[in-house]
Amino acid sequence: MNAPSSTFAGRARDLAALLRPRIGLLAAAGTCAGFVTSQPTLAGSPTGGLLLAVAGAALLSCGCSALNQVQERREDGRMVRTRNRPLPSGRLTVAAALSLSLLCLACAAALLSATQGGLLAAALVPLTVAVYNGLYTPLKKRTSLAMLVGGLAGALPPMLGCVTAGGSLLAPQTLVLASVFYAWQVPHFWLFARLHHADYAAAGFQAPHNGVGRAGAHGPLALWVLSYGALMLLLPALGLVGAEAAKWLVTALGLGLLCAAWPLATRERLGLALVNGSLVLLLVLLTADALSRAA
Repeated sequence: MNAPSSTFAGRARDLAALLRPRIGLLAAAGTCAGFVTSQPTLAGSPTGGLLLAVAGAALLSCGCSALNQVQERREDGRMVRTRNRPLPSGRLTVAAALSLSLLCLACAAALLSATQGGLLAAALVPLTVAVYNGLYTPLKKRTSLAMLVGGLAGALPPMLGCVTAGGSLLAPQTLVLASVFYAWQVPHFWLFARLHHADYAAAGFQAPHNGVGRAGAHGPLALWVLSYGALMLLLPALGLVGAEAAKWLVTALGLGLLCAAWPLATRERLGLALVNGSLVLLLVLLTADALSRAA
């Protein structure tokens, strides 16, 4: 075991490794997209509400991440990629990590309850924890289909954004945007697991390609990428994209995914980079378009 970090820089690195703020930023970006594309609530939504929503989403993600590492600290210790994290290395205690997780989750609920979504927005905090930490995390060791459950938690940020803006959780635009996120989650998880298959095996996690082999998984994975691209093409049709230039760019992005589905499914590192990059680009386009329309 390593000694606990004594320097400020060392503690900051350990906190970043525990909370994984980059994933929190992606959750915040998804929430922002859901918030600003909510119609007709966008024009009446104050900037303060948007800031509360994205901060709450980021803290929710950080809290779930820390709790996940408490749950999987033994498995993390068996994987080359994660064995130097603060919990398996002994630089942080379980009690400290759990306290930080609960603090993040409590602050997330408080911030979200102060938005237009009120208690409904705050209720999405325990729902996310139940799905991600209560279902997905333990299922990873039991079935290769766990990613289908984990994708539900990953699809919640745009729904959270819509609710915090005062919109309906079941609005068609919200459900389609959440579906895009869900369809992205599956190839993201799948490609990541294939890229780190040795680590997954060492930890006892059930990789998505178990039972069919890596080559046999190419077809199903390509179908998920096709679904992701096809759902993206629905966004302009449902009015989530207004400006003509933005419509063409989102359409081109969706068509690009349809055309590149097989290469993305057969090349893990390239596929993971491009699938993730496509979501980031989509979020930028949606947010920029919505803000330009509201100006």
